[in-house]
Amino acid sequence: MDQSSLTASQALPELVPYCWKGLDDVDIVPDEGVSPFSRQLLEGCIRRSFTLGQVTQLIQQGADPRSIGGLRVRGTTAAPTRRYSCLSFAIDSPTNIPSLSASGAYDMPYTQGRVPVVLPPWSSRQLQHDILKALIDGGADVNAGGQTNSPIQVAILAGNVTALEVIASHGADMTATDTFGQTPLHVAADHGFPWVLEWLCRQLTADDVNRGRPNRPNMTPLADAADGLYRHVFLQQFEQHVEGQYEWHSRRIEDYKTTIQTLLRFGAAASIARMPTATEGDRLSRGMVLTEYATVLSELSEVVMSAINGALAPQRDHSMLLARLLPLAPHHDGAHPHPSPSNMAFGPHEAEAVGWKIGAFLHEPPAAVAAIDEYLIADSVLRRRVRAAVNHFVKSAATRTSSNREVVGGMASVGGVMVRVPLQCFAVRDSGGQVVSMTGVREVVHRARLDEAAQYGVGGGVVKGFNEHLGDQDCQFAWGQVGHLSRTGLFVSLGID
Repeated sequence: MDQSSLTASQALPELVPYCWKGLDDVDIVPDEGVSPFSRQLLEGCIRRSFTLGQVTQLIQQGADPRSIGGLRVRGTTAAPTRRYSCLSFAIDSPTNIPSLSASGAYDMPYTQGRVPVVLPPWSSRQLQHDILKALIDGGADVNAGGQTNSPIQVAILAGNVTALEVIASHGADMTATDTFGQTPLHVAADHGFPWVLEWLCRQLTADDVNRGRPNRPNMTPLADAADGLYRHVFLQQFEQHVEGQYEWHSRRIEDYKTTIQTLLRFGAAASIARMPTATEGDRLSRGMVLTEYATVLSELSEVVMSAINGALAPQRDHSMLLARLLPLAPHHDGAHPHPSPSNMAFGPHEAEAVGWKIGAFLHEPPAAVAAIDEYLIADSVLRRRVRAAVNHFVKSAATRTSSNREVVGGMASVGGVMVRVPLQCFAVRDSGGQVVSMTGVREVVHRARLDEAAQYGVGGGVVKGFNEHLGDQDCQFAWGQVGHLSRTGLFVSLGID
């Protein structure tokens, strides 16, 4: 993700919490034994004042990129309890959300003596990328730090995908657990950073997405995100009269909702059954997840229509052009060798049909399937059913119809209401094997959504989006009953039961 295009919800609110500190509020405390050159390297990484050449020169002069130090609130004497490497200090926060902390704030309540610190950003993403790479090439350990101080943890807390890409490409452990049993994905979910979480999910397996903490196996990344959503919903009501806090919590609520939806698209539905339900808060958190899954399933219908339209777009565009050009094209019907040019004669819709058949060579079934895979990213029964339905519809629309008008369908009375009826290319057979009706891709996809909702207890929150007056009665069939008719009229199962 291009971090120059971060949304407003990923930025710091105008009212910065009073306990947050900046560069001028803290002192840099290198560990004992850090050499002068290494101290300069630490300080340059913290102040973000380096050029790439200066970093390289210091390392050549003996500065150790593995050097460690901490931050302390200016005017205090407490030893830093959080210590970071040069690599961690070099990771800035493009969102201005603090990822580092300083010690010595014992006069501030609820801080445990540590306060968040927001340091200046690097002048560009490219400069930060190059400096991180120079530190790693100079010997910095991408997995050093442990607990919550490792480069990957700092990058996640900062919402810094640039840094994640660099350290991951140099061997950072993307599944390592900290002292709380959290993997990097747990951390991203717990803090409600959907853009970071999506990047992480793309590097991980479905098992990683659904992994619980070693000491609390029911606390998966989905459960952590649900807890975060519940926390901000509660705090929004509790602090609604505090200036700026209602808006701040509103933005964070949307971040957590997107985080949950992203996890579900990557296969985290398997974690729903494992979520804690012991307390009222647990049950409310689980209910919030189900609400977001209803949103994911509801939006799937729009994704399907967009995927189909995208796959058929080349055929539609070219067939429309051909339908206009064909009647203008000369042809020769005279005797050889003296043909007599004349315009081709077409009856109503003949040019349209010829253009549609020629355009069929241009339709793109893989594009439709790829669009589904980009939305439902993890392999699942739902994804396999939707892919099969979309793939069959696109092929049928492109090769077994005479025009786009046949694909989009005409108006007809359905259940006493005039509605548009698109191409009905799916056959439904009874228990005796006889085909009893034909249906469309919308009905087949909605059947898949209904089954998914029933499996995870989503309830009635899935928006059908078509023929609402029928309820779900037009989608009442089992998967073994659904197929299509071959060109010879034989029933062929879709093979997605």
